[in-house]
Amino acid sequence: MAVWTVFVPDEGDNALVGAQWAEQVVLVREKFSWLALLFAPLVLLRHRLWLAVLGYVAFQGGLAFAIHQLQLGDAGDVLYAFAHLVVAFELPALRRAKLTAHGYEEVGALIAPTLDAAEQRFFDGQAGGVPLRTRTPSRTVLGLFPEATGR
Repeated sequence: MAVWTVFVPDEGDNALVGAQWAEQVVLVREKFSWLALLFAPLVLLRHRLWLAVLGYVAFQGGLAFAIHQLQLGDAGDVLYAFAHLVVAFELPALRRAKLTAHGYEEVGALIAPTLDAAEQRFFDGQAGGVPLRTRTPSRTVLGLFPEATGR
């Protein structure tokens, strides 16, 4: 089973309804990306993570310069692979940060084997009156307990 994080468009001045709202819902799978391990810059471009691509290129360029200056030769190949490993682990976090920056709101997570099953579970919950959205209460939460009670 896979874990999916659900993002919906933030309800602003132009609130979407019905099919328009459903088309804007994004599910991000929380997993290690084997494809990003092999083709990190292409995966970043596929998800339109432009700042991450620029950071990746700058890091690899600086790394190439440092390897050349330190004359590491073949030992520097391990350092090149490090950037791919970081992207493979952090791809879901980069996608979540991009969605949040573009006005999406994280409403929860669900467990389903495929994307279709995750979408089905989310929309069934929305239609059945069991919203996935869990809002934080307006009062302050202390520690692990929802209310402060004195004895």
